[in-house]
Amino acid sequence: MPRIRLSLLALLLVAVTAPAIAATSSTSKGQISVAQVMQMLDRAGSDQHAGQLLQAYLGGVGESAGVLLNATDAKGKPYVSCSKPMALNAGLVRDVLANGAPNAESWGETAATPLLVNALVSMADCR
Repeated sequence: MPRIRLSLLALLLVAVTAPAIAATSSTSKGQISVAQVMQMLDRAGSDQHAGQLLQAYLGGVGESAGVLLNATDAKGKPYVSCSKPMALNAGLVRDVLANGAPNAESWGETAATPLLVNALVSMADCR
């Protein structure tokens, strides 16, 4: 049960920070876009607020992915097993988003979170 609460808290944190990433709009479905995350990455070094938003967003993505990957069935058996730890940093995030959405013109309509979660799962060699 604590894992579910942690996951919900992380998702709530992401939902609350999304409107604050106002300079660049979300996707038409309300998801945090690649353009928003790239803008936060660009501004994080010189804008404390952007850095905090980026940290909160990436923390929420990482926490949520971790909780989902650590989920177990009623008998305590994990649904997924990973052979490596998950980790994110600014360079990796930029690379994942640039490679996952190579056409910068589509960044405003490309959701960032699925690209990042997919990369985390792949890098952790989860099955």
